[in-house]
Parts: sequence; structure tokens; C-alpha cells
Amino acid sequence: MSLQEIINHMGIELLVFAVCLFFGIRLIITRDVTIIKKEHPEEISHPKEYTLYAGLIILFLGVSALAMGIISFFNPVAGMIEIIGSVILMSLMWKFIYEKYA
Repeated sequence: MSLQEIINHMGIELLVFAVCLFFGIRLIITRDVTIIKKEHPEEISHPKEYTLYAGLIILFLGVSALAMGIISFFNPVAGMIEIIGSVILMSLMWKFIYEKYA
């Protein structure tokens, strides 16, 4: 399998991974709450911890998208099940982080 075939098959997954990597690392480094919460960012009680864990959750979604691309080489249905499970898990983690730090 050539590099061009891999890029053709995993183009969207690689793009989602790159975007999640950018925003996740940006959140972790800058610790800027306004990236996530534009209106009333002062409502966040612990902004440093909130942005750290939010960045990690976004990185988790990016890695999950990359894993979906790899899994879909072998079985497209398994790749779809994996990304659906990852999005559900991400939403649960986001809910817990929001309740704890916001």
C-alpha cells in the first residue's frame, strides 16, 4: 500500500487529527478559557485545570479519529463503532470536567 492510497483512504481522519492536535495543544499551553467559552468565561471557577483537561479530551478525540482511520482499513463497521463510542466517551468526560471545574 502506497502513501497516496493511505492519504486517499484516511484524508478526513488525518485532518481531524491535525485540527484536534492543534486546538488541544493550544488549550494546554495557553490555558485560555475564551477558546472554549466565548460568553462569560469568568464563570469558570478553575480555569487552569478546566483548560488542561479540556485540551486532553480534545487530544483524545483526535487520537480516536486516527485510530478509526486505521481500524477502517480492516473493517469499516468496526471503525464506525469505535468513533461513535469515542464521541460518547468524550461527551461524558466533558460533562464530568464541566461539572467539576465550571
